[in-house]
Amino acid sequence: MEKHIRTENPADDSKLADTISVKNLQSINKNSSGRESAVWEEALIQEFLYAIGHLNHCEQHLMEIDSSIGMTLFGDIINRVREQRKIVGEALFFIEKLEAVKGSDDVRTSWESIWCTLKHLVTALIHIDECIEKMLKRIGGGSGDELIKYTNILLNVRHNISESLIQLLSRARTSAEIITKASVRCREDLCVEF
Repeated sequence: MEKHIRTENPADDSKLADTISVKNLQSINKNSSGRESAVWEEALIQEFLYAIGHLNHCEQHLMEIDSSIGMTLFGDIINRVREQRKIVGEALFFIEKLEAVKGSDDVRTSWESIWCTLKHLVTALIHIDECIEKMLKRIGGGSGDELIKYTNILLNVRHNISESLIQLLSRARTSAEIITKASVRCREDLCVEF
């Protein structure tokens, strides 16, 4: 007979519980133990990072629409997407065994600064990807060698941003105790909720 456990689904506003079969959970854990290779680990981290970046991008696009029409037509959706981005971030921190500490209203912890940096780097990575894609379309149309040169430079920038993201997470994990002790005074004009 299968046992069932109840887990809260943080993405569900109604706080309904999901039921997961313990037997299924055990088989997933058994099957995933072979996947704990460095390649699988890095691929998972990259997927988390892209998810965070795309959710952040969605927020930006909806804010652009609200700004252009002069109304907060999509404000509730923006807030919902932002909350989902935070949940994905919490899952990434859990997977990476990072225990972020939230600050008070006037103090931002170093963990919040790391989160904010991570979010901005991922969003920049996605913007670089979009630039490269547009440039490649132009190159396909017969544009010159100069455009190919700058596309290659951007590919290198993309690689460096991607490596910086992985290093940020790795360094945060190995320096967790020092990071937890440090905090900075919050600048309200720059501070973003975790």
